[in-house]
Amino acid sequence: GTSHDHANDILQALIALGYSDKEAAVALKSLPPDIGVSDGIKMALKALAK
Repeated sequence: GTSHDHANDILQALIALGYSDKEAAVALKSLPPDIGVSDGIKMALKALAK
């Protein structure tokens, strides 16, 4: 898949964990564009946990 598919998968995972669309989108913007889904979710969670 493309990086956009990855971003959407990460976004959906964060929303499933209870984050808002807005929080998930902000976290996604801080990730490298070529990051994998599982790593992206981990990094996004760290960013959101601040």
